[in-house]
Amino acid sequence: MKITRTKHGARMSQGGAVLSEVLAKPGPTHSVFDLLAALVHVLAPGPRVGVLGFAGGGIIAPLRAMGGEHRIRAVDSDPRGGRLFFDICGDWAGEVQVDEDDAVDWLQRRRGRFDCILEDLSELGVEGETKPVVSVVRLPELVAQRLDPSGISIVNLLPVPAVAWRRLTPQVIAPFGKALVVFLTEFENRIAIAGERLPRADTLERRTKSALATIGSRMERGFQIKKP
Repeated sequence: MKITRTKHGARMSQGGAVLSEVLAKPGPTHSVFDLLAALVHVLAPGPRVGVLGFAGGGIIAPLRAMGGEHRIRAVDSDPRGGRLFFDICGDWAGEVQVDEDDAVDWLQRRRGRFDCILEDLSELGVEGETKPVVSVVRLPELVAQRLDPSGISIVNLLPVPAVAWRRLTPQVIAPFGKALVVFLTEFENRIAIAGERLPRADTLERRTKSALATIGSRMERGFQIKKP
């Protein structure tokens, strides 16, 4: 993993992919992190948000800029991102706790439930950044078990070698009653949103764009939300 200091804070990257934009103050990253933050801000029915794969906390700056006061409980197997985040953002980050642990073990040990869980795990494969096997095999069911009945799962999907999108998306939304998918214009990612209670796709798209507009994020024009 490479950490590069920038005029706005720092960037964490691996294999040519940006793992996190760590901003020195709340504001937009003009990247997928803004969109993930907006979805959390719009959809989370309560303040308790779990983040699997914290890296450098790229969603925190845009989330706080939107006015989100969510209590973040996060996990990452590499402690460097958390240390970097608190070094740069500690003065304004709000309630953020990051544990060094395996995501599955961490979820199984934690007490209580979450209002929203953002799964942003990735690993470096032979063809670039991809999802670990647990993201499509073990975590969807475990996430569903650790959410409140009205809770929301948000998964940042990446291409998985030899697995088509039409197979990948159903696997991560399988434990839930309803789902939507965010299709991005300039990124290969897709974002799967699932839960028992979701707004209509057009309503969520409008509300998400409005949240992005409040912080001046260029991601406001970079996505569409549709049924899977």
